[in-house]
Order: sequence, then structure tokens, then C-alpha cells
Amino acid sequence: MYFDRFPILQYLDTFGSVARVKLVTDILRRVNISTQGKEDSTFFIKYDLREGDTPENISKRLYNTSDYFWVVLLVNEALNPYYDFSMDSNSLENYAKKKYFGKYFYLVDTSDNKKPSGITFSADETIFLSTSNTDDFGVRQENFDVRARVVEHEPSLYRIRVDGGEHTYFAEGQLIGVYRGSSIEQAKIKRIEDGLYGLHGFETGTGDHVSAFAAPDGTPLGLTAATGTYANVAPRIDETRLGLYLGLSGDRSVDYVLTNFDYEIKKNEAKTSIQLIAPEYLSTVVSAFNELINV
Repeated sequence: MYFDRFPILQYLDTFGSVARVKLVTDILRRVNISTQGKEDSTFFIKYDLREGDTPENISKRLYNTSDYFWVVLLVNEALNPYYDFSMDSNSLENYAKKKYFGKYFYLVDTSDNKKPSGITFSADETIFLSTSNTDDFGVRQENFDVRARVVEHEPSLYRIRVDGGEHTYFAEGQLIGVYRGSSIEQAKIKRIEDGLYGLHGFETGTGDHVSAFAAPDGTPLGLTAATGTYANVAPRIDETRLGLYLGLSGDRSVDYVLTNFDYEIKKNEAKTSIQLIAPEYLSTVVSAFNELINV
């Protein structure tokens, strides 16, 4: 197996009352296949992965044994066979769902849709459903029964990602509250979207990045252009790609939108074309690897 070839280290285990010497495998030892000659058509075979392919069954088909799965991974610099190697459609969807769990809340100021909330959130912080209603004593009526946990805060995109509690009970246009000391700060939910299909960024049909903070003609937020609409007046936040996507001052636009799931699909597709060691050179690579790993 792969790690059977790695050297053994002595490790002093001081956990507990008695110190013990343990023998452990040096899994941090790294060996890379030289990039020199990777275009050599005789040494390498180009292969496009198919649905259901794994390092093991590729090794089996090419080398008549699954034992050389590690060669398939090594030559393609894939340290993690589950995530560095191209995944099948079901595995990819499950991976993306776990990575982008929860929902995104895009937050704006309670009185101005074109202004970010300005609140800084921390991971694992609790938010709750708030309101502008007060009782006869002027105390605001909060709904602490509807809560959610903050997973992450992305202030550049005006949003937080939440899960847990009753996070699916919140709705667009509602107010959320969060404690700051003994006081409560509020923000308004402009938009809610599922994490998996949430906004990852903007790009053209040819894959070129498009700035979220630029107008459709490319003029950056806060700057003027040499000619055109923004020659004299810089675009406002609601006129940028992000502002149009959120519909800060009108109908939403989803032009050039790249969702999280679309991004993961593209990244996975980029891993489908791999290189393999030609069978006649396999023994040479294995011998060189054994020498290097034991240096």
C-alpha cells in the first residue's frame, strides 16, 4: 500500500502520567513527480475521467491491479482521493451541499435598502427575528423563538450564512436582531437564498471574472469612466452587478451570475482530464519513488 513505503519515526508520547515512545509513519514526507517531460507522449497517457472512475479501478484497468492507485494520485498531485480527484455527479452534489449548508441572508440598513447594515457578525453568534413594534411601555417586541446561528459573515457581499434553530422561518423584508452588550442592533433581510445555489461571483460566458462592484459597463464603484454613462458621475452601489443582483433599486438581474454549485461543477470538470504513467514506465516510477521516500 502507499504508506507502507514511508519511513518510520519515533514519537515521544507525553500524554498522561507515563511517557512512551511510539513508532509512527512519516506521512508528511512528500514526493512530487517532476513536471519536466509531462508533455512526453510516450511517458504519459492523457485520460478523460468517466462517471464512476476511481484511482483504484483506473489502476486495475491500466496496470492489471488496483495496488497502483497511489501512482494515479501522485502523478496528478491529488493528495485527497475524495476531493482532489474528479467526483461523480452524486458525490459532487453531496460534497457541495455539505460545503454550502444553510442559507444566505443579504442584510441592508433598516431604513435604506441601498446601504449595508454595518453590523459585524461573528461565527456561532445567534440572531433572532426582530420587529419595529413596541408595547405600551415603549419596549420593542422581539421574537426570540425564531433564531439562527451565524456560520460566517461576508461583509463585502452584504451577507451572512446561517443555519440551525429556526433559520428557515425567516423571510425577506423582515428585521433580524443581534445583541451588542445590553442593547439590540437591527438589520433588514433584503434577500434569502439557499447556500448551495447562492451567489459565488460573476463571470462572462467565456469564464472571465466580472467585478461585483462595477457597473455593467465595467466602471468600478466610486470611480468615473473616460466616456459613457459614468463619465461625470460614479456608479452607485445599486447600479453595480451586486446591486442589480439584489434588486436594491428595482428589478433583479441575474446576468453573469455564477452560483456556488456552478463553481463547484466547473472546478470538478477541470479535474476530469488527467495524466497517467504509461504501463511500460510504471516500474521505473515505482523504483524512483521508493528511493526518494526513504532518503
